[in-house]
Amino acid sequence: MTLTLIRPSHEGQERIRLPKRTRKAHFPPAEQSRIRAALRNLRRAFGSWSCLGAVTGYASETLVGAACQPNRATPTLVYRVARAVGLTVDELLRPGLRDADACPTCGRKGAA
Repeated sequence: MTLTLIRPSHEGQERIRLPKRTRKAHFPPAEQSRIRAALRNLRRAFGSWSCLGAVTGYASETLVGAACQPNRATPTLVYRVARAVGLTVDELLRPGLRDADACPTCGRKGAA
């Protein structure tokens, strides 16, 4: 016994085109500015955009664009950056994020 595969007929079926995915920022303006500030702060903590990109898995150009231009940070980028640096998204977006050069306990700036 042999098995023969028969392809279904496509007569009368139109090809459905799905809309292109668009990148829309899902953050209000206040959170967008905190995201940009956090990215710049993390760049200082890691030393360069390329080092931060290596940790997060993003190209340095993507991170620079998200840090310098409004409406460029996506929820995925924010999640991956927060996860890579050991923060939650809420901690990353919290107002008054500490300076990267400051001690997280006492707030003292400078070398330890």
